[in-house]
Amino acid sequence: MRKINVIPLPNKITYLGGETETAAPETSVCESLGEEEYILTVDKDGTKLAGGSEKALFYGMQTLRQLGKSCPCIRIEDKPAFPYRGFMLDTVRHIFSIEDTKKLIDAAASVKMNVMHWHLTDDQGFRFFSSRRTDATKKGSVREKSNFGKLKESGSYGGYFTPEEMKEIVDYCAERYITVIPEFDIPGHTSAMLHAYPHLSCTGGPIDIKTCQGIFDDILCAGKDETFETVFDILSDIIEIFPSEYIHIGGDEAPKKRWKNCPDCQKRIADEGLKNEEELQGWFTNKVVEFLESNGRKSVVWNESLRSGLVKNSLVQMWMDRKKDSVAYANKGGKIIVSDFFHYYCDYPYGMTPLAKTYNFDPILKGIKNSNSVVGVEAPIWTEYINNFDRLCFMCFPRFTAVAETGWTEKQNKNVGDFCRRFEKYSDILSEIGITPSPASEWNPSPLKRLKIISFLLGLLDRE
Repeated sequence: MRKINVIPLPNKITYLGGETETAAPETSVCESLGEEEYILTVDKDGTKLAGGSEKALFYGMQTLRQLGKSCPCIRIEDKPAFPYRGFMLDTVRHIFSIEDTKKLIDAAASVKMNVMHWHLTDDQGFRFFSSRRTDATKKGSVREKSNFGKLKESGSYGGYFTPEEMKEIVDYCAERYITVIPEFDIPGHTSAMLHAYPHLSCTGGPIDIKTCQGIFDDILCAGKDETFETVFDILSDIIEIFPSEYIHIGGDEAPKKRWKNCPDCQKRIADEGLKNEEELQGWFTNKVVEFLESNGRKSVVWNESLRSGLVKNSLVQMWMDRKKDSVAYANKGGKIIVSDFFHYYCDYPYGMTPLAKTYNFDPILKGIKNSNSVVGVEAPIWTEYINNFDRLCFMCFPRFTAVAETGWTEKQNKNVGDFCRRFEKYSDILSEIGITPSPASEWNPSPLKRLKIISFLLGLLDRE
């Protein structure tokens, strides 16, 4: 019997015998089904699609599209393994056009992803136009050159997204049932912002927009009230453009060197009865969380924000967490997204992260007592070493689709070999969208080839 070539693989497939032509389905919304649950029947009597919502019907249509013009007579009963199924796009280190971003969104929608995490601010540029704090954008969006390892580019590099462009992406995603979660990374990774507002640093500046990758000592001063006035103004602009329930506020890789030597930060620690600089970051984060809550929004933070032990009411994104703070947070009732560096980061070579390694990773982290604490998965693509769309697609596909299948398909239904078989057919849809994935010969390098990059991997272990 011919197998279907659908990504993500539906969770319950009943083959009815024989084959038939597919047709425009008879659709209905059925209240007894879950919001993302659908039932698709294709047989000699026609094509019928029932879903728990319009969103579920959309997902059913993606499955029908992949079934093609003819398929086995079939009944599919389907719903996702996780409610959060996302990808992250870094447009700070290198910018990608609205047109190319839409191609990524189309690809994500075709495999039932439902979140686009948009990384908009960092040390190398400020890509969000803030009407309340225009200098953040006008002064913080252009660096003098780019020097990312072997990828060196002379001449200034910059740009930003206007409110109209960002709303265009939000609307485009909404039509495909994808939520855009913007990221304003604070208090670290803020060199571009501090270039515009050096007085918000602990030293007073000057501070340059960074031209290379790395973790930098200058971060937002937690002891100055004006820091929060500026942060809240920028967040207010973000809230006006992005209707998402969640706003990502970063919190990763924030060195405390400046805070330790800053009279304002030390006074804040004393005044608030905090133990140390880690607790100061927790206090900082909670202050921003409370602002968002007062405006009807919730926060997402990277897992480093948990180190203080003070962070509350946030959705935590785990990327690298040797001390298992994310597991402890989940076991206390918190919710986490899993974006494990060693399995889901798509900007590293296939020799370091083969497709099979990505596909087979179980996001229910060891030690988690309640699997419902993991709300989902996300595949990030950081762009220090990626300056064109073709390279981006080479690195992301098929890894984005592997993470999408983990987000949708129950673990017992997954098989990496079958996934690779199905991807060969699914790549036709990517071609229609305008995306060229990496060839199959790149996906799972031999052990010998992987050994050649072991020093590269060991060097990365010092990141945290």
